[in-house]
This record gives sequence, C-alpha cells and structure tokens, in this order.
Amino acid sequence: MPTALDDLFQNIPQLPSLPKVVTDLIDSLGKDDANIDSIVENLRHDPTLSARVLRMANSSFYGASRKVGAIDDAIAMIGLSALRTLVIASGVASSFKNVPNLDLKAFWQNALVVAGVARRIARRTKGRVNPEFAYTAGLMYRMGVLLIHSAFPEAAATIARDCKDITVGERNAIERTVLHVCHAEAGERLATNWRFPDEIVTAMRWYADPMAEGASDTARIVTLAAQITLDNAHGDSDDAIGSGLPAKAMEALGLSLDDVADDIAAVNDLKRDAATFM
Repeated sequence: MPTALDDLFQNIPQLPSLPKVVTDLIDSLGKDDANIDSIVENLRHDPTLSARVLRMANSSFYGASRKVGAIDDAIAMIGLSALRTLVIASGVASSFKNVPNLDLKAFWQNALVVAGVARRIARRTKGRVNPEFAYTAGLMYRMGVLLIHSAFPEAAATIARDCKDITVGERNAIERTVLHVCHAEAGERLATNWRFPDEIVTAMRWYADPMAEGASDTARIVTLAAQITLDNAHGDSDDAIGSGLPAKAMEALGLSLDDVADDIAAVNDLKRDAATFM
C-alpha cells in the first residue's frame, strides 16, 4: 500500500536528476581510493557546470588572491576536497529549475550559510565529524521542502506561511498534520536516490530531532548550524543565539558556547559570501 511519502514523490512532475560528474563525485565521498582525476577531467567537459563552479570559486568565500579562470586553477587555489564540495553544491542547486511558491535564490543562500556554519563547527569536533560531509548535509538539509513545494504547491504555501519563525521540529509536526509526511523524510529519500553516503542521509533525516535514537553527530551539527542561521535572520544577538542552542546536542558533541562563538559571529560574513554564490 503506498505511503504518504510515496504519494509525495508520485506527485512531483519531474523528479530532479544530477549530472553524471556530480553523481560520480557523490560516489567518491569518503573513499580514499577514488579516482578524482578522471572525475575532474569529466568536469572540464561540462561547460555549464564548470562555469558555475568557477563563479563560486571566485566568490569572496574562498578569498582568491587572483581570478580563477580554469578548473586546474580552482584545484590549485582551493584544493580537490573543496572543489568536490563546490561541484556537488553546484549540481544540487541547479537540479531544481523552478519551484512553485518558493524563492529559490533565498532558499539556496540560506542553505549555503547553514552549510558553511556546519563545516566550521565540524572542524571543532577533532575528527569526529567530516567537515565536508557536514557542509554537504547542511547544504541539503531542507531539500525535502523543495519536494513538497513541487508536489503540493498550494499546501506547501500554506505550510510556509504557518511555519514562519518556528523551529524545524515544529515545522515537521505541521507538515505531518497536513501531508502525513515531513520534509526530513522526503529529503532522506531523495538523498538515498541520489546515492549520498549514509552519514549525510542520516543527518538530513534527523537534524530536526537531533537526540533521536537514529541521529548522528553530523545531524546534531546541522541542527546547530540551522538554528544559528535562523536566529541570526531573526536579528538575535550573538549572545542570545548561543544561549538558545540545544544544550543536549552541544553536550553530545562535546562543545561549549565558547567553542562555537566564532562560528556564530561568522554568520553575517557567510551571508554576504552566499549572496555572491547565487
């Protein structure tokens, strides 16, 4: 018998797909023996994706001392690991062309900020969480919202209006009341379909419920990053943002407020940089 999640996916006019070079890079995540050289060579032959990646590489986020004009320049300037993340971010962002009742530019700018904060926090866990996994999970954390808007645009518009300025956990509850499925579940299935590593899939599923039995440290980092970004958007002070972070998630990660103070302070810079990405 079809589930509410099945119904959601069946109502999407055209399920988004990713370029092969992006799926190859996703497959390479976490694999030390991956043949990145051949993947990068394929990227050189995808002019549209290459142009987007180079534009992102030239953004102020990477602080390039000179203009990056070719993929080889980007590798030399930011490294293969960051390039891989850029290609995945570019491919994912371009997979949704038009989404009813949603400002895609604002959506991706928010996602890029959350991703940037997540990567910063992951670097403070002393190897417990892969920073690039945290970045990718942060970038993808609300992909399910795009799917809901694509499948049920009118209901999604109502949900968006009712969910303004509330927590992601509360949003999930409203989505389940209206649609019997939430964006975290939808995002989990999409990430599974796109063959993202289990760690990223799990983070997308549980970031809104970071202390659930199935949650991971990466999920908890995305929780913190999303909350920091949301509270900043509300105009809260850095001190207020820090005091409002979920204590149990912080404790589980072994982090103090002092540990993330610089990450909270960096949000405005990340917001400015994200605007140059899109």
